Amino acid sequence: MTAMADRRPGAMEWQVAIPDVPTCVVASATTAVIVGAEETALTVDLRTGKQRGVAAVEGGLLHAAISPAGTVAAICGPFGAYLWGMTDDAPTPVATGAWCSVARWATEQRLAIATGRHVEVVDDAGTGLWRSDPLPSTVTDLAWLGGRHRLAVASYGGVHVLEPRTGGASSFMPFTGSLLAICAGPNGRWIVSGNQDATLQVFRSDNDTRLEMEGYPSKITRVAFDTGGRYLANDGAPEVSVWDFSGPGPRGRAPVLLVSSAEADRDVIGALAWRPGREQVAVGWASGSCELYRVADGVPGHPLRSASVVARFPEQIVSLAWSSDGESLLVAQANGTVGLMRSDLDALS
Repeated sequence: MTAMADRRPGAMEWQVAIPDVPTCVVASATTAVIVGAEETALTVDLRTGKQRGVAAVEGGLLHAAISPAGTVAAICGPFGAYLWGMTDDAPTPVATGAWCSVARWATEQRLAIATGRHVEVVDDAGTGLWRSDPLPSTVTDLAWLGGRHRLAVASYGGVHVLEPRTGGASSFMPFTGSLLAICAGPNGRWIVSGNQDATLQVFRSDNDTRLEMEGYPSKITRVAFDTGGRYLANDGAPEVSVWDFSGPGPRGRAPVLLVSSAEADRDVIGALAWRPGREQVAVGWASGSCELYRVADGVPGHPLRSASVVARFPEQIVSLAWSSDGESLLVAQANGTVGLMRSDLDALS
């Protein structure tokens, strides 16, 4: 797991290779965390690529999230969830014996973890603050709604909105189907799920409005709002759909369609990530092309090619993550190579 630097235009500033398939990469302003399907957990200095810590988690890992202060990472997988100081010390278990698909920080003292059919909230030391009653099925994803007082929870059959406190209120937004991914706008008004039946379901958190976007050729596994909350991006087709949620929302609007510039006629989406503070989205394609799109350049209902091709890689891109300041982009390939793009991004965009 050694870092290599390359200062050529369009090249990685550094890259590391792990003996694993990356499942998730995340970054703060200073640190990158990489987790893999087998057992790898690795942290590196975002500026240099120098290794800071490495650990092995039996059973593999699915997801990682760095605390707002950048001091601890939550990592989770098929057999539990852990808090990790991002050093060579072993991660500390905070939930065991259950499928832990995802963890989401609201503040340094509020981390929500999906643990089987429950949601647990802990602080950055792992102290338990709250545990939900059992939900009807395994929790597949979580989203905080405009702060730390409400959680949207996806499981088969719909979205549960919970107040994570003793005696907290709850509500239910039904949808007959399997919800694979969920996200919420920064003010908590809109909740969107991507689903096994190849639809997007759009819920209003403050009333019983539900919209459906259908016609996708495959299941939708990635949904994400930009940091301003105006745009939502999702997969489910050969192109990335970007919906405009401004004003009254997406009803009656067509999405902008982000298409790959690769020579392949029908590329496949490997990853997508909104750039913090800007209406730009990076898309990693199965062809190995990593591209940056300016949504303002698009016309609803029409294809939009990228403003720039950040780089082309030999392997499928499986995960992307921006640093919290939006100045650096982590790119993970299926062969275990993870690298950083930084110096050319503003010139390219």
